[in-house]
Amino acid sequence: MFEADIDAVVALIETHDEDDAEEAERFYRELNGCHGQFVLEKEGEVIGVTGFDAPTGCDQSYWITWTYVHAQHTNRGVGRSMLTELFDYLQQQGGRKLFVKVSDYVDPQDGAIYAAALHLYESMGFSIEVQHDDFYDIGEAQMILGMRLQEEGDSPIEEQRVAIQFNEIFEIGETEGSWSFGWHEQKGGGRDVPFTAEDVQTGLGAVREEGARCVFLSFPSNYAGISEPLIESGFTEAGSLKDYYADGIDELHYAYNFNQKLLASNPNEI
Repeated sequence: MFEADIDAVVALIETHDEDDAEEAERFYRELNGCHGQFVLEKEGEVIGVTGFDAPTGCDQSYWITWTYVHAQHTNRGVGRSMLTELFDYLQQQGGRKLFVKVSDYVDPQDGAIYAAALHLYESMGFSIEVQHDDFYDIGEAQMILGMRLQEEGDSPIEEQRVAIQFNEIFEIGETEGSWSFGWHEQKGGGRDVPFTAEDVQTGLGAVREEGARCVFLSFPSNYAGISEPLIESGFTEAGSLKDYYADGIDELHYAYNFNQKLLASNPNEI
């Protein structure tokens, strides 16, 4: 994929999902460029797009980026062919684990529009590792699927005591009311716990003022003491992405739903 392809790619994505098209264009033009992005052309016309993105701090883990096929070329094996070539490419680069996000959105007229994509990924070896209910909107979940590209290694992992400082709040892209906290490691913090329940409550108060509906957080599994202050603050464990950072180091996911917490505490007021 080249810069000259961006307009055609965004237009292709927009025929499937306007929100995806907006996020993809921002990714291509402002964040990533065309590195790791691929197009499929027929007679000079872009008929398919796929690609990958490497998350920070991970050892050979990748996310599949926007993958779409022109409507006139669907149900012909084009998507499977593109993904097969992408998997082969990443394996040759030493890729270890691959992840992809899928919505379960049901359109009133067209039905479950991502059901075919979910079926394709599962048929190619992916399995659901985390599901966030009400992620994109009320009633629309996010499913995160993972697949090994290389055989699993065997390396012992030691827990680390890391002081964490929350440094921002932000609404998650392509969602209606789902927020998260930004954070960084506080070098030489000297704390016995990564953060306290009071720290978490401060963040929850800030996003509530912004009208947040849900909060989603994730942390490395080898960080000691993460779960306790989150659970104490009302978060629930939402699963984990196995071997996300490295073999033996998962990404732990947590969720907080303001509506459910309010309903649980004031059942007669909802």
